[in-house]
Amino acid sequence: MAKVNFKSKDATELLRYAEQIFQKMTENEDMFVDPIPSLETLENSLTAYREAYAEATFRDKRAVVLKGQKGEDLQQVIYKLSRYIEMVAEGDEATILASGFRPSRPTTNRIGRTPKAENLRVSHIQVGTGVIQLRVNAWKPARLYQYEYRKKGAEGWTSVLHTRSSIELRGLDMVQEYEFRVSYVGTDTVMNYSDVITALVV
Repeated sequence: MAKVNFKSKDATELLRYAEQIFQKMTENEDMFVDPIPSLETLENSLTAYREAYAEATFRDKRAVVLKGQKGEDLQQVIYKLSRYIEMVAEGDEATILASGFRPSRPTTNRIGRTPKAENLRVSHIQVGTGVIQLRVNAWKPARLYQYEYRKKGAEGWTSVLHTRSSIELRGLDMVQEYEFRVSYVGTDTVMNYSDVITALVV
């Protein structure tokens, strides 16, 4: 059965792909009622990335960093939208194409349960900043990595989707213990989280 392919290989392709999705879904809005996220959200994220992309052509270091951040934001919007398209299309290749997404068929090594994320590590970038770095063993077929964290003893988790096997978390409360976990995001819709690790933010 055809699946939605939402990943792009580089910055230029991401920009073109997002523009294509926005155009096609706008043209075929009668097929895609109340998409989640909305097309307005996609348009806003696309505009922000397009502007950051243009600024980064001058090789200003800050502009390059901002482009990366806006690119990750756009990837998250596209990923969430792809889940909506998969639900609407139910494997129909024509419907996927009408949305601007590319259909793909998983290779044999991507079929089945997403493996448990292994070897989650936590480290402090610099003591006194409250910045935590999480790192997990990479899994090549992963579409994204879903990192989650919460204060120790809390019930709900805060989730962050990311394109890489390492991430820096900022804005955590100082001198507070947090719990962390991560799952690969593959073709399987069920998360398979790593063991939970605890660290003190300093």
